[in-house]
Order: sequence, then structure tokens, then C-alpha cells
Amino acid sequence: MATDLAPPLVLGLGFAFGAIWGSFFNVAIYRWPRDMSVVVPPSHCPSCGARVPAYLNLPILSYLLLRGRTACCGKPLSVRYPLVELASAAMCTVLAQQFVVGAEPGTALLDACVAVLCYFWFCGGLLIATFVDLERMEIPDEVSLPGAALGLATAAIRPGPGAADAALGAGGAYLFIQLLFVWGYERLTGRRGMGEGDAKLLLMIGAFLGWRGALFALFAGAMQGLVVAVIGLVSGKTLTPEPPADEPASADDDDDAPPDADSEPPPRYLGHIKVPFGPFLALGALEYLFFGDRLFELWFTTTARVFS
Repeated sequence: MATDLAPPLVLGLGFAFGAIWGSFFNVAIYRWPRDMSVVVPPSHCPSCGARVPAYLNLPILSYLLLRGRTACCGKPLSVRYPLVELASAAMCTVLAQQFVVGAEPGTALLDACVAVLCYFWFCGGLLIATFVDLERMEIPDEVSLPGAALGLATAAIRPGPGAADAALGAGGAYLFIQLLFVWGYERLTGRRGMGEGDAKLLLMIGAFLGWRGALFALFAGAMQGLVVAVIGLVSGKTLTPEPPADEPASADDDDDAPPDADSEPPPRYLGHIKVPFGPFLALGALEYLFFGDRLFELWFTTTARVFS
């Protein structure tokens, strides 16, 4: 049974498992937007290309021991590496607490582990989408589409909304964003209110959390994104990510130029501030996953009182 295991052992294993996979998430964050394989070549220095030996590829610890610099050429390492690994470890630990340590009496250990693994891959996808969107204003299809398929395929074997609710959440959320904020908004204004990557990310969120979770992620993400964007507007600091060092901005990057039919949609705007919306969708989804229906009811009860 799930509750037969000692909680410190479960939480320790969850932290270590999450940190190890956090290293893979870092690889995906860097390589998928650049159309690179996450398998070949093996881990290497982003500055000089030297291969990273296994003993220097320890999650979190390597960054601390090397004091934030590469061992081969001494170049600074992005703080993103330990942050992603630590966030991944923390989320896996919380999931282990929620589905194993806090499991109902009589829950089989196998069922609890399946739940942890399914939702951990979901959280990992949200983590990858967040950092890629923050850095490049795009969300890789390698995250959203396989994630949505996994959510729908496992709906019947994990705690959650159930197969029918997951299908409704995935399809309804995707069509709502795609029809209203992508195609419809573009026809009315000439600009897309949201990108297709946002619609696909909400497809994955709906597949795991059902229509209630997708709805909560959309509205909670919008409200939190609005707060951050207004702060940026008042402070005069743009939320637009700087061009990656390996891909400097070119003269062709003109926000006012008409979008090419085969190109990525233009960034999302609030006034004159470009807002990567994926991180806020991910934040709303995580809030719903970890705090559940109580947060959903509190949110909409408060909203109804404000507007009544």
C-alpha cells in the first residue's frame, strides 16, 4: 500500500527524481526551440562545446560546486539551470506528498506511483513551456501535443476529471482560444490576441485537469498576467524577452510588418507591452492542480461577489 512507506523516504526519492529530470528539462528548454535533438549530442558546454562529464552533471550541486561557471572554459552559467532543477524537484516532492504520503488508506502503491508520474510529466511540460516562452515568446509543440495525448490516454487510470471531462476540457479549451483569441481577434484587429502555442498549451492543460481546470488556468492566468503587465507598464520595463545570444535580433524583426502566413504569430500585447502568456497559463494550472476544487470555488465565489 502507498501509506506503508515512510514519508521521509518517499519525499526524498521524489526530490531526487525530480531534480534528475530537471536536468533533462533544461536540455529541452535549450534545444527544442532550436530544432535540436535532446539525445544527440550528449550534454555539452553551451559556450565552447566541450562534453560535460557525468560527475559534473549533478543536478543543483554541480552549479553550486562550480560557483555558477563552466568547468571547461570558465564561462558563466545561466541561473536558469539550478532554478529549473530545483523547481522540478520541488514539484515532484509535492506530488509525492499529495498522491503517496497523503493517499487514501487502501490505495495501492502502483496506482499512487502512476498518478505521481503522470502529473509530474504534466508539471515538467508546464515548466519547459514557461521558460521557453519567457526566453523566446513561443511554446514548443513538443511539449503541448504529446502532453495532451498523454493526458487523454491516462485520464481513466489516474485521479482526476475522468476521460469525458478531460476530452471536453482539452477540445473546448483549444477551440475557445483558437476561434476567439487567435483567428477571431486577428480578423477584427489585424493582430492575434494570443498565439497558437497558447491554445495548444491550454489543450494539454484541459486534457489533464478537465474543463474546470482549463477554465481556472485561463482566467487566473489572465488576471495574474494583467497584474504583472500593469506593473511593467508603470515601471517602464518591457516583458519582451531579449534575443538569445546565439540568435541576435535582425533588421527584419519588425513588429509592424504583416505576418507571413507560414511564420509564427506575432507576440501578444497589452497596450505596447508584449506579454508571454504561457507562464501565466502554467501558473494557473499548477495552482489548480495543487489546491484543487477549493481554489476554483473560492475564485469564482469572490468574483461573483465583486460583480454582484
